[in-house]
Amino acid sequence: MDIQDKQLQKIIGLTLRGGVLTAVAIALVGGAMYLYGHSTEPVSFHTFAGENTPYASPLQIFHRAFLSPGLGIGRRGLAIIQIGIICLLLTPIIRVALSIIGFAMERDRVYVVITSVVLATLICSMLLH
Repeated sequence: MDIQDKQLQKIIGLTLRGGVLTAVAIALVGGAMYLYGHSTEPVSFHTFAGENTPYASPLQIFHRAFLSPGLGIGRRGLAIIQIGIICLLLTPIIRVALSIIGFAMERDRVYVVITSVVLATLICSMLLH
């Protein structure tokens, strides 16, 4: 049982590192696309404009990044940056899911239930806004 715990801890560590590195790589690609698409626009730091509603939900972000025809490379890059941020947010959620597996392997039902409630809360808070 101890070896399985170490293996699970190693998997959790690799998942966290892989998730963060993947999120950074996706955000860098999106950032490069955004800068390429907006390289000739003047920059104004005097006013702050919030994001438009097309970038409000994960499904809309994926649609704008990959399925919207006629979208400029800059807008597509912005959506890809947000996909990187979503990947960064999913990394600790996956870690909690792996913890449930670990507690289940230890047959610790109390922590399985508690961690499942935490996971459900995280998923609901991410999907419902």
